[in-house]
Amino acid sequence: MPTPRIDINLNKIAHNAKALSSLFQSKGISIIAVTKGICAHPQIANVLVKSGVKILADSRIANIKKMRDAKVKATFLLIRTPMISQAESVVLETDMSLNSELSVIKKLSEFAILHGKIHKIIIMVELGDLREGIVPSQLENTIKKVLTLKGIELKGIGTNLACFSGVKPTTEKMDMLSTIAVSIEKKFHIKLSIISGGNSANYNWFSTTKDVGRINNLRLGESIFLGYEPLTGKPIPKLYQDAFMLVAEVIELKNKSSVPNGEIGLDSFGNKPKFKDQGMIRRAILAMGVQDVMVTGLTPKLDIEILGAGGDHIIINAKKEDLKVGSDVSFTLKYGALVTAMNSSYIFKNIIAPIRAKEYCAIVEEKDRIHKKKIAVMTVKEDHSPLISLQDSDFNLIFEKSIQKNYRYLVRKEVYKKIGRISKLLDNQGKKLIIRSAWRSFDHQQKLWDQKVGFMKKKHPEKTIEEIDEIVSSFIAPKRQSTHSTGGAVDALIYDLQKKCVLDFGTNDGLHIDLNEKCYPRHPDVSEEAKKNRKLLMKLFENEDFVCDHKEYWHFDYGNIGWAAEKDKEYANYSVLEESFVKPSTLNYPDKIFFYL
Repeated sequence: MPTPRIDINLNKIAHNAKALSSLFQSKGISIIAVTKGICAHPQIANVLVKSGVKILADSRIANIKKMRDAKVKATFLLIRTPMISQAESVVLETDMSLNSELSVIKKLSEFAILHGKIHKIIIMVELGDLREGIVPSQLENTIKKVLTLKGIELKGIGTNLACFSGVKPTTEKMDMLSTIAVSIEKKFHIKLSIISGGNSANYNWFSTTKDVGRINNLRLGESIFLGYEPLTGKPIPKLYQDAFMLVAEVIELKNKSSVPNGEIGLDSFGNKPKFKDQGMIRRAILAMGVQDVMVTGLTPKLDIEILGAGGDHIIINAKKEDLKVGSDVSFTLKYGALVTAMNSSYIFKNIIAPIRAKEYCAIVEEKDRIHKKKIAVMTVKEDHSPLISLQDSDFNLIFEKSIQKNYRYLVRKEVYKKIGRISKLLDNQGKKLIIRSAWRSFDHQQKLWDQKVGFMKKKHPEKTIEEIDEIVSSFIAPKRQSTHSTGGAVDALIYDLQKKCVLDFGTNDGLHIDLNEKCYPRHPDVSEEAKKNRKLLMKLFENEDFVCDHKEYWHFDYGNIGWAAEKDKEYANYSVLEESFVKPSTLNYPDKIFFYL
């Protein structure tokens, strides 16, 4: 993959657009998506439209033309006050524009008449940020003249705050705009269909106000693409902040002094740099600079420090990160960095498109095929760690009743500790970990196989035994091939104490799991709720160094050949433990009550 590049996740952009649209619509406010920050990239624009956005806005006619040429189906709004020299292009290429100069509106009228068009306008009102807008005292006189112009339709009024001077869109400012709108309607006996209160910076006002007044529209860019509230830089709940990720490559990595040696003058951009003495550090150079992106708007995902940048280089302190020449270093972006990166011809735009179910399943099947080949040749250096019963713990667990009599839910000692930490994290969320299965004997594994085959025969009487065996084998291993026999595998789900139910993972009805391709952990066709719950479950285990099975979102391996193959280890730590080697033991807590589902 080329670098520098910006990875663009269309799924996450769609999620943010839908979430914000739903949020603002809850108080009667529609949204316009502003595309200037992503240079009107047609694929992103199409995702916004498919997510329910009807109006796309940009500050440049060339960007709007780009989207039109790409057959993006939307209403297009020019949000920078039109240049009088471009009036004809504005009428021909856009459907609507924001305006603050009467002379420009008159010119738009002339070209609208010439081309037999009606051009819609929103008149901008100055409310203190001192960018574009007519001062309120002059507004009525301007509107009186606008209403006489042919070819022009006044759609509404709007304001812009926080962009230039940082003036906040407070309740006072929004009430003022609402009052102005009511006054205009009363004065001229008209109905304004759009009262546009501002941009992404209006989030805090919206969240705290009970009455939005006449405000019925906002123009959003930063919050959709980056998931942040601009005034404070805080993440907006339930939005993605990493829909865009900037990636640069390490081209040099050396131990060097943190302080230059010599007399310091101005750098290549006319600044006099300052340096903090940190002794000898691991200095890395990335192949990207201020000619590519606003470096001050980058936040590294790794524990590194940006020391400075030139036109073509970013210098970092690599600290203890495992970097080498050729390594990729990723950054999230603030709005200024996003704008410059998307406009840079030197940065490759890597679109991560939603994957279709058929493609995803094919990828999983191929990964699983390769995985099984690696498992077949994986060596094991048994560490002889003991099996411990999860029932012999003070962890807050729920156990699924087992087909095996006197089942003890045994796991290796290290797995036992990890389950304890996972359980504690869920305790803090009002949830419990459900242990479905742990160590299994060969006999136990065979019983599960036979049980599932019997179930599938009843469900699919039209299928042959060979077809049923093939389906079952995708999810239940033959008795001598299951990683459960090592004590390093755990099957788990999550129980919600408040809702008093097993979380929805997309293929389960409580504890019963319907075995099909949607069991593949990241299957695209399960609900958003199921995706969220799977993500929670997988993150809990993966943060403890488990690996999730390719085909089962509930199955996790640690220390065994499945884990070693997935982690590219030289060898596994846990071998198969047959029933004859598993010593029975008494419980430390013989009177403990176990919770089963």
